[in-house]
Formats: sequence, C-alpha cells, structure tokens
Amino acid sequence: MQALFSTMPETAQQPMTDFRRSCLEAEEKNELDAAPSDMDDRLQPGDPYADEIKRLETEYGPLIEGHHLTVQLQDLLAIIPRARRRITAYNGLVKELANRGVTLIIKSRKTK
Repeated sequence: MQALFSTMPETAQQPMTDFRRSCLEAEEKNELDAAPSDMDDRLQPGDPYADEIKRLETEYGPLIEGHHLTVQLQDLLAIIPRARRRITAYNGLVKELANRGVTLIIKSRKTK
C-alpha cells in the first residue's frame, strides 16, 4: 500500500507522470489484476441485462443461440422482479436476448 502512495505526486500541481509511469511499468510486468478466467464471454461487465440473463440461466439452463424459452409472467416476476407487472416491462430483456439469438416468449393470463 505504501508503494502506491510513494509514487503519487506530493502536490496537486505536480503532473502525475511518475504515477502514470509506474502504472505502465506494472502493466508491462503483468502485476495488475487480470480479468477472472471464469467470466462468461457472452456477459460483459457493462451489460445492463447480465444479471437478469444469469438469473434466467440458473432457472432454465444455458441460453444458447437458437434457444426458445416460453415463460409465464408470474414465474418471470418471481425470477426477475419488476415494479410494473406487465409483459411490456420485459421488452428490453426480450430485445437483448433476440440480439443473442434467443427467443423469449412471455405468456400472461390476461393476454391469451
């Protein structure tokens, strides 16, 4: 921890060239943390639907391209809760899965 602070500039007016240089050196020596190897390539860290897709996969198995999934709205609300209890609340998730080649069909008791 002290090594990190020793490379930081002492004043706010001093440029951070020393700090940047030490970061680049650490990167070249592979001393920085690497991404976990068990990370799923399909689920990117900035993906807003990554958590929801992971919940669906734990419930229904891996969602691979060409997979068709039909779910009751009540079941989906239990897995991935929404404040608005309508099929339209899941439109973004349905579109994201369609981009990945997975078809999600949500059935409701009200819409037959």
